[in-house]
Amino acid sequence: MSFLIYGASGFTGALIVDLAVKKGLKPVITGRSEAKIQSIAEKYGLDYLVFGLTNKDEIVKNLEKFPLVLNCAGPFTRTAKPLVEACLVSKTHYLDITGEIEVFELVKSYHKKALESKIVLMPGVGFDVVPTDCMADYLHTQLPDATHLELAFANVGGSISHGTMTTMLEGLGNTGAARENDKIVPKPIGSKGKMIDFGQLKHFTMTIPWGDVSTAHHTTGIPNIETYVGAPRFAYFFMKLQFLFNPILRSSFIKKKLQNYVDKKITGPTESQSQKGKSFIWGKVTNTEGKTVEGRLITPEGYKLTAEASLLITQKILSLKDVAGYQTPAGLFGYGLITEIKDAAFEK
Repeated sequence: MSFLIYGASGFTGALIVDLAVKKGLKPVITGRSEAKIQSIAEKYGLDYLVFGLTNKDEIVKNLEKFPLVLNCAGPFTRTAKPLVEACLVSKTHYLDITGEIEVFELVKSYHKKALESKIVLMPGVGFDVVPTDCMADYLHTQLPDATHLELAFANVGGSISHGTMTTMLEGLGNTGAARENDKIVPKPIGSKGKMIDFGQLKHFTMTIPWGDVSTAHHTTGIPNIETYVGAPRFAYFFMKLQFLFNPILRSSFIKKKLQNYVDKKITGPTESQSQKGKSFIWGKVTNTEGKTVEGRLITPEGYKLTAEASLLITQKILSLKDVAGYQTPAGLFGYGLITEIKDAAFEK
């Protein structure tokens, strides 16, 4: 069954298209630049469409031909809403590869309408947040009365893509977030830092506003959630001074200058980096009595995992019946989902 990949000319979108073709799938690809989309379509012998996200009627007209759209066009703070609202009309399942808390919360707000339209809304079907969501679900099954959840990840090898960097620039100067007593609350990025044993390596980490602040709560119901990323210690100490720089970093002039640099210099990991890179996931849950359970997970490099996970979930949702509404990856498919991806496994 054919499906639509929106944003197929971006770094991650192109990886997903390439892998889809290698798996024998025939997605229709689309985006806003005809020159770029046509080039990719001709390379792989795929059909393509070209449309933007400003005209809802146009989006609906293009989506109604397909049972599912996989949105790979970030920043998702700009692209998710128009696509979701069109999907509700065209009755098209919506997936994306976001990691932004505000996007998860936005898409979740359409849950009731998605039930009425009988479609699935599942943002975050890539590295953001499949492995960490699976870790959260795994730990919750080990300690069902957990009240606190900590999640962390560290990447070895690999690099960052243009789209991810652009998304980061969008949030530059903004605060972080955590979940406390069932509510998402603002926290300075890097408000906490600590060493974490990921199994094969130990790495310093600091708190960031990862998507699990939203999604892990939906999956597990745990009311207190913190998320960490592996980072150099100097970055952690620099973040302690961020209040001095945030007003400057939020200025459109600075963001434009940085975006120009990203446009010229940031391309993403090479094939070699993607093949050699690894990602390490750690999680810990605690209950009111102080009992704790920890878990560790090793996965392929983040962009490689995103391509694998997004296509795996796409195929699963296309084969589902009688499932609708806002969903999270592990919430719908269970923590074993991550182990269906080659070279991804929980540590014993």
